[in-house]
Amino acid sequence: MSGARTAEFKRSWRVVLASAFGAGTGAVPLAFYSFGAFIGPLTAAFGWTRAEVTAAPLFLTIGGLIAGVLAGALADRFGARRVVLWSQALLVVAFAGFALLPASLPLFYLGYALVAILGAGTMTMTWSRAITGWFVAGRGLALGLSLVGTGLIGAALPLYINWLIGHHGWQGGYLGLAALPLILGMPLTWLFFREPEELGRSDLVAAADEAGSYSFGDALRTTCFWQMTLSFSVVAVAIAAVIVHCVPLLTDRGIDKATAAGIAGLIGLSVTGGRLVSGFLLDRVRGPLVAFGMFGLPALACLLLAVAGSNLILCGLAVVIIGLAGGAEHDIAAYFCARHFGRQHYGKIYGLLYTLYGIGSGVGPLIAGKVVEATGDYRLALHGGSALFAVSAGLILTLRPPRRSLAAPVV
Repeated sequence: MSGARTAEFKRSWRVVLASAFGAGTGAVPLAFYSFGAFIGPLTAAFGWTRAEVTAAPLFLTIGGLIAGVLAGALADRFGARRVVLWSQALLVVAFAGFALLPASLPLFYLGYALVAILGAGTMTMTWSRAITGWFVAGRGLALGLSLVGTGLIGAALPLYINWLIGHHGWQGGYLGLAALPLILGMPLTWLFFREPEELGRSDLVAAADEAGSYSFGDALRTTCFWQMTLSFSVVAVAIAAVIVHCVPLLTDRGIDKATAAGIAGLIGLSVTGGRLVSGFLLDRVRGPLVAFGMFGLPALACLLLAVAGSNLILCGLAVVIIGLAGGAEHDIAAYFCARHFGRQHYGKIYGLLYTLYGIGSGVGPLIAGKVVEATGDYRLALHGGSALFAVSAGLILTLRPPRRSLAAPVV
């Protein structure tokens, strides 16, 4: 690590720590990494089909579309810390409300939409906005570390939620989710999460944005923005489908539920590895090459998972590789957004990018559920996922930065 990177981490490690726990207990990772454990109990409790239950992430995405850009814009105007703290408090209420859920699919879907709307300030754009202000030389690794909590907490969530459901029912599982931002996220945000602007560090703000910033409108007029959006959207479909369906995919092959939950927990660990590996490489290797590798390998992993049967080693290996892509995706997206469009309007620009490619996360599990119901197993869905990973890798490899003449100088 260079001297500049070392100095940045010595100065700002507390912000990275708070971001890691805050991001890990945010709306999207808690909802997605825990969702597979609720599919069986909810279908048994209410008689809903698997496809009906797995439509819920789509409504999480719709909620993100409604509130994501607004949360980013509020962070640009009022500071990320204030937005995060309010969102964390509201997220506790949103998850706890599921414990009162009646046998109503519309209310179930509304609940997931509210998780995204009320918890929008806990999404990636707020944490990465602060990190891109504190770090330049070590920005890639800092972004990876700041989001590493999503992987670590995601690794524990399937076992944690399965234990809660086993002892306290699915209602206890949702109350357990509500406890996480309250106990782990909010205290560290309150103590350590700050942006350079809050502390009067205009020198850092200028250094982080030395090439100038795009306005929101100018960013949307670039080919780069929409090519990024398409690439990340396509890969999000495949990643979310595997994450949400991992437990039922494995149990359908005769693997017992506890073992399936343990394999699903590998996703969280590999997400952590994906964030660290991609972050380290982004500071040293051309970004499109890093992204191509991180999104290209899972195309092969999906094919492996399709033929692995009940072989635990092969299933685990495939899940780990796909999890690496899940970890790299947000890190790479945040890095590219700051690098290509600057930081002055970062919250709004990345907020839109994040919510648009989040559509893929919402529709992926639903599409997979429909395919499984039509074909009787997951093989066709996994072959489709392989094709999507390959398309995304090709799109990101050919990405070119926008013309800097459209960027406004930092004032």
